[in-house]
Amino acid sequence: MSNLSYRGTQDGTQDGTQDFDTLIMNMIEENNKISAKIMAEKLGVSLRTVRRLIKENDQIEYVGHGFSGYWKIK
Repeated sequence: MSNLSYRGTQDGTQDGTQDFDTLIMNMIEENNKISAKIMAEKLGVSLRTVRRLIKENDQIEYVGHGFSGYWKIK
């Protein structure tokens, strides 16, 4: 998944959000210790956007603290 390129709508419709959710979950499945910063870089969006999308997604949970933690998909 090294060459992710998202071409969604500029106004951020729900279709674009759904695509991001899927891509984020795929990245977590591949590496549950991936940082939000790396996810943002791969998706071409801001760190704030990735954090917001993760917060809005009830299926994604961060277990632990800081660098010793990991992402868990419920």
